[in-house]
Amino acid sequence: MKKFLLILVHSILWRRIFKFLIGLRYYNRDVLRSKKQYILIANHNSHLDSMAIMSAIPMNNVRRVHPIAAEDFFGKNAIKKFLLIHFVNAVLIPRRRAKTEGESDPIEMMSKLLRNGDSIILYPEGTRGEPGVMQEFKKGLALLIQMHPEIDVIPIYIEGLHRTMPKGVSLILPYNCKMYIGNPISFHSYNLEDILSVAENSIIGAKPKPD
Repeated sequence: MKKFLLILVHSILWRRIFKFLIGLRYYNRDVLRSKKQYILIANHNSHLDSMAIMSAIPMNNVRRVHPIAAEDFFGKNAIKKFLLIHFVNAVLIPRRRAKTEGESDPIEMMSKLLRNGDSIILYPEGTRGEPGVMQEFKKGLALLIQMHPEIDVIPIYIEGLHRTMPKGVSLILPYNCKMYIGNPISFHSYNLEDILSVAENSIIGAKPKPD
């Protein structure tokens, strides 16, 4: 039942909203069709980012893809939490690593999803930042890639989506937005800092440079 609900919401409803009402254009979507499992990493400027990325996922794989969201922000409101889990397919995680036994560890939670064959959408900056300005990446991404070097990491650069729902505004405004999906990243070093550097450059590089 949840599979068909997610297909209806993302592959049909949101895809049409983003494509025809907002004007979102997808580039290089074939990369997502050619892979069954991946870690999607993207810049983050809008609460619509996850829905936009989910709308790009092939219909037959949408139920296996989980946006990662901050539990302390989205978990406070029961209705918002319910909608995120059941309609967005998100997984809520704490922002900090576990310090005591019994606490949920965000890296382990994401690793478990990957071990189960699922994919995740991750924003390495950790929070919405200033549009066009990449913030420092959190080390959690590098730790996760070190644990799962066999899984493809695919960079995504989202352009203009912050204008459809700016911070503090609840209305969705039409604006010509673009989503550039890059090719899987080749990591030549699995040093933490090297991973983060390559990941950041790959997100920025997913957007073609003007001629």
